[in-house]
Amino acid sequence: AQAIWAPSLSACHFAAEMGKKGKKKKAKITGTPDVVKFKGTREFWLLKECVAIQESLPFVAVDALDEVAYKKVARFLNMIGLLAEHLLIETKKDYRFIYHHKYLGPTPQFFPFGFDVNVIMAARLVEKTPVITYNGNSYQHPEELRRAAEKFLKDVDSYMTKIASEIEPRIKDDFATGLKRFKYELKEDLEVFDELWIGFETEYVKAKHAILCEVFKPVDRLITTEFQLTQAEERLDIDDKQMLENQFVDAVNEFREALLPDVQVERQENVISLAEACIFYESKCPEEWLHLAKHLIKEYLELRLYIAKIPEDRLSPSLKDNARLMQLVKNFHAAVVAAQEALEFVAQLPQLIHAKTENWMTKKLLMPDLAYIRKTAHLAMEAP
Repeated sequence: AQAIWAPSLSACHFAAEMGKKGKKKKAKITGTPDVVKFKGTREFWLLKECVAIQESLPFVAVDALDEVAYKKVARFLNMIGLLAEHLLIETKKDYRFIYHHKYLGPTPQFFPFGFDVNVIMAARLVEKTPVITYNGNSYQHPEELRRAAEKFLKDVDSYMTKIASEIEPRIKDDFATGLKRFKYELKEDLEVFDELWIGFETEYVKAKHAILCEVFKPVDRLITTEFQLTQAEERLDIDDKQMLENQFVDAVNEFREALLPDVQVERQENVISLAEACIFYESKCPEEWLHLAKHLIKEYLELRLYIAKIPEDRLSPSLKDNARLMQLVKNFHAAVVAAQEALEFVAQLPQLIHAKTENWMTKKLLMPDLAYIRKTAHLAMEAP
């Protein structure tokens, strides 16, 4: 009797037949020897990707573009950017670096290249919305830039279609006109595309830079004043130090009032020198006033340290979105308000510049104290 687990003859035959059919025959690579070799390169893969993407590519000048559509455009631009590299199209795009505002985050690439889909987004925005708003203020794009954006988007559509439509038939006919000729003609098309891209993008980044210079003016004043104040402290030029302290506090107040117009209070003169005077005249001040003055000095120092690092760390032009900066500005303002009574009291005593001769309060002198305060605060937070 046949065991129940033994395969039948018909089953074996079926399995054998399936095995034969399951073996897929490898497709033959056609074309001349140089074409066959080329088909194994990354460059050929990029060409096929361009054709595949172009079939569903939207028209950037007229179509409504959602996130998916922008991703398709970005991918196509990435493909032709890589093809341009393969074909050794070397054009300088250092204008992206030169006209990237010195306070704008993130830090730009030092050697920028390729075609960024954000330029398409920007061109569409310029064409449809001639006015851009930052921090409640409106800034006008030049009319010539709007016209350039309209032409640029149409040119991009035209050349993206042209590039893909010239690649597709050559892939199908194994580059019948010759691989060398194909690459030469593709390079010509990409050079024209690159040129029109650079033409618009250069004008756009120049216009954007001019607007951002206005947007970042209050920030520039903070950074410049803080730098000058640090230099005055290093020289121990006390007259300049106190003058620049007042200028710095004025700049902080103007920055805060512009962004937080609902929080308006009467300004106190000579805030920092009076806080320093509280420490100098400690025997005349209650313990609570000393604590409030020290807290004010700490918040002042924290704010200065942050502002000094803005050129390195960068900011968003929507200034309220810079959470850490806004928090430090609010903290400093709250500390000034809290210490008001103490400051008003020491303002009646002899001016500090006539009473004090050494150990002037500077950023460098106070850094060890701030480091200790930060460390103890961190340890207190970690304690159970």
